[in-house]
Amino acid sequence: MSTVRVVLDASALLAYARLRGMATAELVTMVEEDGGASLVGIPAACFLTAYEQLEPDEQERLVRLATTSEGVTVILPLTGTDTVEVAALGSVMGHAVVETRRWRAIMATYDGATARKHLPQRRVLELDDA
Repeated sequence: MSTVRVVLDASALLAYARLRGMATAELVTMVEEDGGASLVGIPAACFLTAYEQLEPDEQERLVRLATTSEGVTVILPLTGTDTVEVAALGSVMGHAVVETRRWRAIMATYDGATARKHLPQRRVLELDDA
């Protein structure tokens, strides 16, 4: 059974869709090379936030990342039981935080300072394209 090992926040999704740097794409490729044992989680709130900020061609790229059937990504739903906690944390980063905790995963983000307010350092992978 596959498990979510990495959670992408909205900043990672935006960078991927806008082709700004390669960190997110390289991370997804590394998980793909794991042979199907791991998945990359995309919290629904992060997907929606990123999608609405993108141009149509970028939206298409994001949708392909999230929905390719042979890929390693999975959209993580925002369930009713998590809604209050996510709202208290901030709807976008909050959903990524909740899913990272749930799966005991690592959050990939370009906003490491905010993520570390809610997660231990070992659970935050600050992406950098320098």
